[in-house]
Amino acid sequence: MQNSHPKVERTAWAVLIASFITFCALAISIPLTVRWYLLTNEVAQEVSISLVSGTVFLIQPGATRPEAVVETVPGLDAGAQIESESGAQAAVSFVAPDKTTVLGGLQIYGGTRVALGAMRSPRFNWGDLPHRIIIEMQSGRARVNVASDVARQVTVTLNTPHGVVLLDRPGSYSVEVTDKATEVAVRDGIAAVFAQEENVALATGERTLIPAGKPPQGILTGERNLIINGDFAASLSPDWTVYQDRTPGDVLGEIKREPDDDRNVVHFVRPGVNWGRTGVRQVINRDVRDYKTLRLHLAARLIRQDVLACGSQGSECPLMIKIEYADVAGNDREWVQGFYYLADPTNKLPTLCVTCPAPTTDHVRVERGGWYLYESPDLIELFKKTGADPAILKAISIYAEGHIFESYFSEVELLAGD
Repeated sequence: MQNSHPKVERTAWAVLIASFITFCALAISIPLTVRWYLLTNEVAQEVSISLVSGTVFLIQPGATRPEAVVETVPGLDAGAQIESESGAQAAVSFVAPDKTTVLGGLQIYGGTRVALGAMRSPRFNWGDLPHRIIIEMQSGRARVNVASDVARQVTVTLNTPHGVVLLDRPGSYSVEVTDKATEVAVRDGIAAVFAQEENVALATGERTLIPAGKPPQGILTGERNLIINGDFAASLSPDWTVYQDRTPGDVLGEIKREPDDDRNVVHFVRPGVNWGRTGVRQVINRDVRDYKTLRLHLAARLIRQDVLACGSQGSECPLMIKIEYADVAGNDREWVQGFYYLADPTNKLPTLCVTCPAPTTDHVRVERGGWYLYESPDLIELFKKTGADPAILKAISIYAEGHIFESYFSEVELLAGD
């Protein structure tokens, strides 16, 4: 019998070794691949949008035209864009693929534009992969709620033009985006805010601001001021618009921004004979439905007035404040608060504006010549007394009205609390 050729034997052994290696590789890789698939495979969440009030538009991926949201629209896909008109409100709901587990919600307020990114959940129950929600928030104000009764972690990432907000704990969070900045506030929970390679961690009751092109501005607490340049550190324009009115032929008043001791002030003065009005106005246009409180702070100083109290109609004070707002039904409303020092000795003149619509509050009598620090009642609760909740804070005007008047004011703050 002839012996086998050595080359044939070596080839046979090589085949056997290769087959064994392949077998081992498959024995290892197939379970690993299956495990990887079970741990990482994701499916889309059930996402819907419901109209609360006003007009809200939705553009689904591939659609050529926006559709108005009427009642509830299910089946929102990644890439869907939502835009709300002023005064509108809508609610986006994120539900796990089991169609029963609510993961969280996005409350959208007026003048807001968002685009939905990835909205994925693990297909299987193995592993630690979280439920993921990514939202591109381009402008406006929204309240994000992350559910607390979910077995698996829920992470919400909001990308804004100024930074990134990561929410990976149950809670309630507010995000507001303007051209100039992104503001993040935590009502309950923990948020991580990133911008310009820096980050800030926020806990309950804390907030931060991301100015355009800058990192987060540290941890802020307390209420936020909705007024721009209320300390008058800068010139009145463009934040404040001046306006005048008077009886034809009479003199106009003067409006001056000037220093006064330790503060910058606005100074109204008018040596008129007949009626006149001198004032400044700032447009705000902020949705206030998500705020818990709203208070006005102002420093006032009255020097001259010739009309007793605030006149026969309670509408001619040497310093007055008017806040214009819209209620949830879209009705325009206003609130007026006056300040005076010259009392009516007969006590017959009204102590509030009798021609002004509700809600009304008594004018405040102050000492002549000294600074008076005014703190309003909670305006949210005050406005609700008209029978309709406030929705949009439109503008604030500060003015003097009467014949002869001279007054100062500063430190204007409209403080909103989450």
